[in-house]
Amino acid sequence: MDHPPTDPAAEGRLAMITRELMSQPFEEITPERVVELAVAHVPGCSLASISLRSAGRRAETPAANDALAEALDHWQYDSGDGPCLNTLDDGNVRLSDDLAAETRWPAWSPRAAAAGIASVLSIRLATPERVLGSLNLYARKVAAFSDDSIDIGAAYARIASGVLFAAEQNGGLRTALESRNVIGIAQGLLMGQYGLTRDQSFEVLRRLSQENHTKLRDLAAQIVAQNDRLNAGDDARTLTP
Repeated sequence: MDHPPTDPAAEGRLAMITRELMSQPFEEITPERVVELAVAHVPGCSLASISLRSAGRRAETPAANDALAEALDHWQYDSGDGPCLNTLDDGNVRLSDDLAAETRWPAWSPRAAAAGIASVLSIRLATPERVLGSLNLYARKVAAFSDDSIDIGAAYARIASGVLFAAEQNGGLRTALESRNVIGIAQGLLMGQYGLTRDQSFEVLRRLSQENHTKLRDLAAQIVAQNDRLNAGDDARTLTP
């Protein structure tokens, strides 16, 4: 569906989201904030993420509100198929009400269902200038996304596309992607040092971030810098998760 919602409550909700996004300086509009608002305001949504793919490159996730949402994206990238990749390719909204019975993505759907995800809604993020990515909404309940959810999600994706494009022009998206790259490097270091999985390493980073009242990207940068010092022969103390 590609028409704006007509329900007054839905229109009020979108107006509130629009005011919040547009009231912030472009350099402060981050993919993380877009994801947070999607979870808060799209009915039925439990987890959310954004997928981006530059020409000729593997898709990547610059923002996710939960380690599972990021894992759900990466399982699609690894298999080369899934709702967010399909939406990136052709722009059509992808909806599944029951992933346990879904047959369109045989390499991905059973894995998502086994992880406790029952429904998915993927909507393209795009402006007249170019395609930005895909907004991926996940839910633990079967048939979690109603017609209102689809309408609100589609309208919100249009709003988010505009502000993300503006943020990109001001360097915001580049900064976000650079931050995710640093986080990925820190995850790799923890995985190698402690034998953790990708999801476990992200959870460790998130826990340390909360305990130390430090932004996730800043903590990741500290871990990477500490590793560089150790490799250079510095006696810096190893961070223990």
